[in-house]
Amino acid sequence: MLSKPDVLERLRDGFIGLRLDWEQGNHYRDRFGFILGTGDQMLLDPAGNPIDHGEPGEGGRRSVIHGRHGRDTTALVLDEVTARFPPRAGPPGLAIEWFLWPSIPCRDGKGTYPVSHEAIAGFARMPLAVIDGPMPAALEDAGFLRRHVRQFIWVRGRTDGPGRIAIRRVKDGLKQGLPSGLGVIDPSAMSLEALGQTLDAAWLEYMKDHPCTARGYLENPHGKWMRGLRDLMVGEEEAVRPKARDGTLLPPGWTAREKVGEPRPVPTPASSRDL
Repeated sequence: MLSKPDVLERLRDGFIGLRLDWEQGNHYRDRFGFILGTGDQMLLDPAGNPIDHGEPGEGGRRSVIHGRHGRDTTALVLDEVTARFPPRAGPPGLAIEWFLWPSIPCRDGKGTYPVSHEAIAGFARMPLAVIDGPMPAALEDAGFLRRHVRQFIWVRGRTDGPGRIAIRRVKDGLKQGLPSGLGVIDPSAMSLEALGQTLDAAWLEYMKDHPCTARGYLENPHGKWMRGLRDLMVGEEEAVRPKARDGTLLPPGWTAREKVGEPRPVPTPASSRDL
């Protein structure tokens, strides 16, 4: 699915994506009657109900599963869904609270779910953005979130003291000699545009030496079914680093249609300091 540009375009423009790990899946078992397997997707309507596609699933699973054990997630499938549930006029509202990585006590009292923010960042090979102090006004702006929320694993740190956003590299796969910290930003001293440029620059700096996400999946025993695509998956990711270094890699939230013929500028995050 992630190697289909037409699918990615539709997902970006018309859907909100949620990742369920195994522990979260157990919490949804009572509602859905099953847990999604590796490589599975499920599409929900605006009321949160599973969309039944009517085709039998593998192993007798309900006909609401797409992906590895169900109906292939194609551009046509997504077009059918958006035709049944047309988007409301104007861009959807977003809230930073939807994207802050949670830590919820498990029902059996043994630990919390989902996994820690350090663990999910390692799994997804994404940088972390830790918010300390008062919530920045920029992160209450839906348009700003639409640009930047997909760049990082967002974490709520301490709520008192000075406001800051600390950007950190993921530890898993970190190249020897690179610092874990990418910078600490004071959002109160920056305009919306300047803060956005600084986040873009931090993300691009991270992507210059981005640990290989695909390799993390391929090395997992549960990811062995993807190994036939090893060269494609790793090759696509390795092509990202030189684009980040020459400033032509578009950060998540930006599209080529908005920057046709113009390389994405790489501003220097002058308002940030080293950790």
